[in-house]
Amino acid sequence: MHQLRRSQAEQQDPLSPAGALRKPYSRIFFWCVVLVLGVSNVWAHRNDVSPDSISYIEIARATTRSGLHQVVNAYWSPLYPLLLSLVFRYLHPSAQWEFTAAHFLNFAVHVLSLASFELFLKELILQRQTVSQSPEKSLPVSPRTVWIWGYVFFLWASYYWLGPVWVTPDLCIAALLYLSTALLFRIRRGRDSWLVFAGLGALLGLGYLAKAAMFPLFFVFLFSAFWLSRTAGACFCAAALRVLLAVGVFAGFAVPLVLSLSAMKGRLTFGDAGRISYAEFVNRATRSVHWQGGPPGTGTPLHATRKIFSAPAAYEFSSPVQGSYPPWYDPSYWYDGARPHFSVRDQSWALFRASNMYLKIFSKSGALWVVLAAVWIARRKALAWGKFAPGAWLVVLPSLAALAMYSLVLVEFRYVAPFALMLMLWMLAKMRFVTGAEPQMLKRFHLVVILAPALTVAGAVARDLYDVICNKPYEPWVVAQQLHAVDIPPGTDVG
Repeated sequence: MHQLRRSQAEQQDPLSPAGALRKPYSRIFFWCVVLVLGVSNVWAHRNDVSPDSISYIEIARATTRSGLHQVVNAYWSPLYPLLLSLVFRYLHPSAQWEFTAAHFLNFAVHVLSLASFELFLKELILQRQTVSQSPEKSLPVSPRTVWIWGYVFFLWASYYWLGPVWVTPDLCIAALLYLSTALLFRIRRGRDSWLVFAGLGALLGLGYLAKAAMFPLFFVFLFSAFWLSRTAGACFCAAALRVLLAVGVFAGFAVPLVLSLSAMKGRLTFGDAGRISYAEFVNRATRSVHWQGGPPGTGTPLHATRKIFSAPAAYEFSSPVQGSYPPWYDPSYWYDGARPHFSVRDQSWALFRASNMYLKIFSKSGALWVVLAAVWIARRKALAWGKFAPGAWLVVLPSLAALAMYSLVLVEFRYVAPFALMLMLWMLAKMRFVTGAEPQMLKRFHLVVILAPALTVAGAVARDLYDVICNKPYEPWVVAQQLHAVDIPPGTDVG
């Protein structure tokens, strides 16, 4: 009878997994909000790019002109410039609109990441409902509430952690991670079919093509998938065979790139971004460009940029790497010879820096501190922590491993955003309300958890709308036009 009542309540809930299809109005509302705000965000920042963005765009342009072999780069992964090259090939944007075209590709990936996040959230709610706990002591947060929290925090994270304004592959990674984690939930629920494991291998293979950091994380996902399958009731041989299928599918994506990179560098490698970053941010080699050797122990550059003046420092790098700024078009060439090495002092400093960065990520906009304070105040009289099914912690193990991996080298908002968002929703979904708690306190708690991120998003939206209305001139384009006006033709070499 209890199960029947719960099922009927969920069917009346438009945001529950069962009721979402019957009454989709709330879902349509949130989708419209995300789409409208995403377009305004992209348009307000349509000309914003980073040095990384320039490299991806130039690799994409080279791919459009010369073929797929141009995407093979030991520092920049191929999937994102390949997607950009398709946009450039079919839309033919002029130089003035290249950055805008790249941002609207990001908007499309942003929409895909929202759809992927919905699948993750649905599986999270279903996983929570597989555990029966005594309703006499506490009641779970309703599926509707968890859905609303998920949408609000996804929107907040897209403004303050990772959104379509970043012309980098990190949004692609986010979409693939949400789907991969949703598949882990399905495996835990006993739906560990061959197709699910093949899909997991394909998603993680695409993840590696988007970012080399996904290569080591693949093995953590694999470990979780195997033991989740065993926990769900599969025998050792069946779970092992399914894992081998995932490995085979992943290899189909990864092996061609690994072989191409290894042939290019003359050594076995799946990408040099990690080793270069370790040498820079842990061993303190010169960051980004113009490494001339040192500190002691980091190796000797095989082909450094040519230093032509010491005061002020000036370098020449007209060959052999292409690009408008060759040192950043393929950093792996200029950092050949770097030898990252472990040092207790250097690693301790890197971990300290990472802890500070995680604190900044949590403190961004202050919304999460308000939510934490609300949880702290309500926990004694209104909140309790529920449990998930045995072994469900393996689902979040890859996210924890990713946070630990990045802390060893370099932590940035866009790197860890999807992992942090999934962990945050995991914790919120485990909350239960104590039976007999004061209704007014529960209402205030709900209100704070929703309003804290929503109000900070409203502030960011207001800034975007102001920028759209002002329509400030695109200064780099104005400068380029003035260079042409003084008879400096396109393609001129500059120093």
